[in-house]
Amino acid sequence: MLKSIPVGVYFPGNSLIHRLQSRTKLLALFWIVLSLTIANQREWHFAPYIAVALLAGTGVVLSGISPRELWQRIWLLVVVTLISGLFTLTSRGLDSRPLYTIGPLLTTFALARQVLFIAGLVFALLFLISLLPVLHIIKQWRWLKRLRFPSLLGELAILLFFWLTNNAAASRPFALGPLIITYGGVWILMIVFTVLLVLYTFSLLLTMTTMPVALIEGLTMLLAPLRRLKLPVDDFALMVLLALRFIPTLLEETEQLIKAQTSRGADLSSGTLRERFQSLSMLFVPLIHATLRRASDLAVALEARGYEIEGRQTLLHETTLGKVDYIVLAVVVLVTGAALIF
Repeated sequence: MLKSIPVGVYFPGNSLIHRLQSRTKLLALFWIVLSLTIANQREWHFAPYIAVALLAGTGVVLSGISPRELWQRIWLLVVVTLISGLFTLTSRGLDSRPLYTIGPLLTTFALARQVLFIAGLVFALLFLISLLPVLHIIKQWRWLKRLRFPSLLGELAILLFFWLTNNAAASRPFALGPLIITYGGVWILMIVFTVLLVLYTFSLLLTMTTMPVALIEGLTMLLAPLRRLKLPVDDFALMVLLALRFIPTLLEETEQLIKAQTSRGADLSSGTLRERFQSLSMLFVPLIHATLRRASDLAVALEARGYEIEGRQTLLHETTLGKVDYIVLAVVVLVTGAALIF
């Protein structure tokens, strides 16, 4: 799980995307966000979303990064977006015309209680099986541990239904639905899913093909005009650089602490809720201590080397924009601009 966190992770390479200046990537990302913001004002206009999706796919191919690496970092967002987006299908949005109607399904409280009673027994059985200590030994049964929380939620939902319908007559009709799916709800689901997936893919390409130092240099150069307004641009750049640089280090130290606690007999993935919190407390205390110690050592090292924010900084990676940078920016602007017009 720790290795799937993309923030601050850089994949060395010599692809076209790697050779671009970080300013080029930041400007392209800003323009794509602006174009998607404009495209959201016009319903059922698919051209801008198709254009940015094609640009994202082209960027993945040109970056040389394995699609499997990207999928390991995107799949959770895809699942969460789809599950949460299902609740928007019935929203009216700007277009409240009904697209499809599901139901209503007519039944009785007696039949609904019988079905839910059987489902409650199944959920209770799965929850009890997931608590067995033998699951830690038999590898083929470890997947049952993942059903512990969903089965508990299902059991609580069924008990809540029985409690709310306790005084209802058994022969009383009970209707499920109707569920009206609107054109506006489908449109909202489509644009939210596309925008989140595309922007997250572009942000992954930015961090995975750009070294943190180069990324901060490009951000500092783009924000340089704000110095005239007396804004602390260099301070902000230093804080972002330190955050990006030390995220992989902290993740590595967290993994080492987990292995150390596991070798001493600690179990962070099983037990009661109280036992898990106690195990996590044994992990967080040394992690916070190590983080504060690293921050103190870094401050002493900066002072010992005479680091100062004031003055013009020497850039290590950022140079003048080349021909390839201008071509990439022109392609992105032309493709997204044409999609917005047509």
